Amino acid sequence: MSLSKFERRSTIKSTMTFKDEDGNLLDPSGNKAYISVIKPNGDYLVSSQKAARISTGTYEYYFTTTDTDPLGIWVIYWYAYSPHIIRGGIDFGYPRIAQRDSIQLVDVNESD
Repeated sequence: MSLSKFERRSTIKSTMTFKDEDGNLLDPSGNKAYISVIKPNGDYLVSSQKAARISTGTYEYYFTTTDTDPLGIWVIYWYAYSPHIIRGGIDFGYPRIAQRDSIQLVDVNESD
């Protein structure tokens, strides 16, 4: 697995796409997607922040690290709610959609 590496004091763009079971881009319920960014020490940089809708099924969020943020692997957690689903007479409501990504914050001398 290859992680994208960033140095401290970077502005990082995280993009997420949501698709239906056929692979077609799909907006979540209410056209809303949320992001949390978790530092290696477990602290949240942001928690459940609304992301910007770029186009159907595509959302993005920019966050900036500081010069004192911990080095290591940061977890990016996206979630949204599916449009209302009724199949075979069963009402599934608005199931939660969750996806994860990660980046690595490295020292300036380790970014090569």
